Amino acid sequence: MQLTIENAEKVLKKYLYQDKNKMEHSIRVAKISKILAEKHHGLVDEAIIAALLHDIGKSMVKSKMLELCAIKGVILYDFEIFESLEALHGKAGAILFEREFNRELQPEKFDRIKHAISSHVAGADGLMSDLDKIIYIADNIEPEKIKRNESTTNNNLLSKTEELVKADMDECIKIIIEDKKQRAQAKGRIYNPMLDNMLLDDR
Repeated sequence: MQLTIENAEKVLKKYLYQDKNKMEHSIRVAKISKILAEKHHGLVDEAIIAALLHDIGKSMVKSKMLELCAIKGVILYDFEIFESLEALHGKAGAILFEREFNRELQPEKFDRIKHAISSHVAGADGLMSDLDKIIYIADNIEPEKIKRNESTTNNNLLSKTEELVKADMDECIKIIIEDKKQRAQAKGRIYNPMLDNMLLDDR
């Protein structure tokens, strides 16, 4: 299948048709990603496609995410395996994406979008691309998601959404990660240590 927004919408419906909330979240993330891509001179269609498909891995039960990633030889971390299998949904989603689209038609575009889907949960080894950052930010400042998270921190991302859309992307990522740390601490949860890699070298 060719990488188009229309085809991405079809794949989104294929995997998340039973979960209206996740589908609507993905559509809202795509709208924010479009704004960010236009602001930061990104490839708008790639941002929209990656955003639409970033959560298709959540169509799988958690044990199946782990099984699929293991079969495909994906690098896994202790936190993902022992603390939060849901953190694997980006990597699992990238594998589903690979099944649906033909890499040979547009290999560079394919690889960029796949990487953005895979790394949207907690970044990836190596520097993040602008597309990776756009999807990560858009996913985390999507207003309805912030409301569901019921942030109790001083950062209060919901009140800062408009400001964050206009901000430097690296600074925005720092604010988001700090909010995640504070929420984890406030709720007595284990913080995903892989997020700290996103802050290295001022990423």
